[in-house]
Amino acid sequence: MFSSAKSTFYTFLAVSCGILFFGAVMVFSAAQVTGLTSGGSSFSISWKQILVTVLSLPFAWMIAQFPIGTVKFFARQGLVLGFIVMALLIPFGQTINGNRNWISVGPIEFQPSEFAKVFLVLWAAFIIENNFTNPKKIYAFLTGGFGLILINVLVGGDLGSAVVIGLILGTLVFLSGSDLKRMGLLAGFGFMGVAGLIAMQPYRIARFTAFLHPFADGIYKNAGWQPAHSLMAMASGGLFGAGMGASKQKWGNLAEAHTDFIFAVIGEELGLFGALATIAAISLLVFTIIKISLGAKDTFSRYLGLGIAFWIGIQSLINLLSATSLIPVVGVTLPFISYGGSSLLALVGALGFVAGIALRNPELSKEINVRWPRGAK
Repeated sequence: MFSSAKSTFYTFLAVSCGILFFGAVMVFSAAQVTGLTSGGSSFSISWKQILVTVLSLPFAWMIAQFPIGTVKFFARQGLVLGFIVMALLIPFGQTINGNRNWISVGPIEFQPSEFAKVFLVLWAAFIIENNFTNPKKIYAFLTGGFGLILINVLVGGDLGSAVVIGLILGTLVFLSGSDLKRMGLLAGFGFMGVAGLIAMQPYRIARFTAFLHPFADGIYKNAGWQPAHSLMAMASGGLFGAGMGASKQKWGNLAEAHTDFIFAVIGEELGLFGALATIAAISLLVFTIIKISLGAKDTFSRYLGLGIAFWIGIQSLINLLSATSLIPVVGVTLPFISYGGSSLLALVGALGFVAGIALRNPELSKEINVRWPRGAK
């Protein structure tokens, strides 16, 4: 699969399309009950995911055709664009599940933090390229810029997105050459910040203690409900599952079955085999993006691709650990598979940037006999 630039690119395309198709199928399965109760139809939720999936593919391919100059233009303005989308929460923000992290304008609803992640990764790649020989300067710029967006995210109460953004920051700072002392300082501030935010909210404290013993008396019917029923779903799946659509936990017991806990539905309906196949597919996608990124001829493209790879990997890992009760429930979706139009559009757009990195590689252009995107050289 990785013997040449051509095979790596085709692997990337095949895995990306496969995960997107699988995600649409699983959202339909996991959201049937919620759709029936809230919209009167088993398709009332999943059709939106299917529509966004279909529309996002030409959007991603359009991004892949951007010349490097256009990509760098957006990257140069990335921090400003990220701040603008987050600032829209002030006049248009809606509170959902206790967090003011959604924007609603007429029929349009989206989560700005998902698009902020894309802009931040673009901006970080631009900063790293322009200060490649000065890790101290990169550290100062990235911590300052990411910190500005993190404040906006935390004001809305979205700790899950804040954790993901913070870990992307730590990864990029490390990859750019920062020493262990600065990394330790960053990790220490991050740890203290998360601990403080948990201590400030009783429901977060309850979640933090519940994941250790979700079935314990006094915990199971409260903060332990979600992790307990997630474990029940996966435990009842066996090796090959109960069959597609046959989950029992999604019938009211497992809250957020089509979003944060869709992996539990996968485990129940497709069994251990399906769960491991899902993890393998996501891992393969991340590895393929890293492979494409390391083959890039310029520093900007290399770090842009690595930032996207670790964003997908970090968010996936957090979701999987939450679903299996190995960490407290954080409240982040499983990339490409969980329901969420804004998350899906941002992630598929990010894949478009990765495809552009691959297409700007002269080795690939020669192998597949296509024109480079305009201005790629």
